[in-house]
Amino acid sequence: MRIATSTIYSDQTTSIDNLSAQYQSIGADLSTGKSLNVPSDDPSQVSQDLTLTTTIAQENGDASNASAASNELTFTDSTLASLTSVLQTARSLAVEGATDIIPNGTQRPLIGEQINGLLNQALALANQQYGTTYVFAGTGSSTSAPITAVGSPANGVIFTGNNQARTELINGQQVQVGTTMQAAFNQGSTNGTPSVFTLLATLRDTMDQEPASIESQQPINTQNDTIEGAASPLPTTLGQVAGPPPMTTVPLTADSTGQYSIEIDGTNPASAAAGSAVFTFTAATPVDGVNGVIQQINAQTGTTGVTASWNVASQRMTLTSIANGSPPFLVSDVESPGATNTSNFLEAFQIPNQVSVTSNLSTQIGDIDAVMNQVLSARAQIGQQIQNLAATSTQVQTLANDNTTTQSGIADTNIAQATSQFTLTQTALQAAYATTTRLEGKTLIDYL
Repeated sequence: MRIATSTIYSDQTTSIDNLSAQYQSIGADLSTGKSLNVPSDDPSQVSQDLTLTTTIAQENGDASNASAASNELTFTDSTLASLTSVLQTARSLAVEGATDIIPNGTQRPLIGEQINGLLNQALALANQQYGTTYVFAGTGSSTSAPITAVGSPANGVIFTGNNQARTELINGQQVQVGTTMQAAFNQGSTNGTPSVFTLLATLRDTMDQEPASIESQQPINTQNDTIEGAASPLPTTLGQVAGPPPMTTVPLTADSTGQYSIEIDGTNPASAAAGSAVFTFTAATPVDGVNGVIQQINAQTGTTGVTASWNVASQRMTLTSIANGSPPFLVSDVESPGATNTSNFLEAFQIPNQVSVTSNLSTQIGDIDAVMNQVLSARAQIGQQIQNLAATSTQVQTLANDNTTTQSGIADTNIAQATSQFTLTQTALQAAYATTTRLEGKTLIDYL
């Protein structure tokens, strides 16, 4: 059987083409370091490789987001550390001002100036930005500062943000990446304690004006119900103070006649002479409202030089001297007509007998402690969030590394094997070229 020369040439050319393609493919594997360069290399492996690529990208993204969130929380904690320092300084100044050895009208106003500086610092901290985001603005608009001071010097604030903490989706879960103005600055507190801004403004004014004043040391209504006055649907009368649920920490107990009497000894603001008045309340007397405790005390301000007020937001009663120089005044439980003992009105409403600038500052020191505890609680929560994010970051980064190793086993070139195969293919291709060259010098006569 004779084989045509053209057939021999064709077979040899096909062999060379196949070897050249194999040589080129192995060379590409070696040069790129990847054995999967096009889908046709291995369709089943390419599909698994693409799935791992998507997974690794998601895991790396989660790790990056966790790290970014942790950095922001660290910045927030640093801001709150500065706020803690402000409050600690304010407390030290309040303690300094509360001493009786400081002459009225001299050193306390100087302390008030320092406290006003602390208030300005607190306002700046409340409007702190991380990048372009206002840290304590919540989830609302970030185009303007969330806190705007009212008055000069500031005596209040307007809050335009919201108290919804921002979150991010990390590793399939919504993770809180900040805190709120309420949690950090006690703004809009629900437990009757003042905000950082109100606290510092009140402390400054106390130092500047030195009014003899006292405020209930905690909300009268311990159940957080709001007492607004006689028209309020909630319990308002003294007779309900002692009933369940209690409206004061210490239940109000009447004297032997079933009444509650107190005496206020102050200074007549017109004559600067001593003036006193006795006030007797019954179980039907409201705390606020028509003919209530507040209204009755204010009706005798011309005699005692003392005014009473009720703060609906904080649920606290305040007594303040309005006479020139705001001199101290006395408040005491006294026996009602015909009674053999006194009620515990002052104890239940947490009002001391001797009311002065120092007693006012002592109450405010308690407020500082309460607000500082709120800030520390916010910092503790942030610290926990940072730890959680660190654990999440480590977890997803480990998964990404493991999947990268798996992907490498699928897609990376086996260098030793490919090099050996490349050499064998190169040798075979060179032999094919040599054989073809020798065949090209032959004719049909050579085979006869």
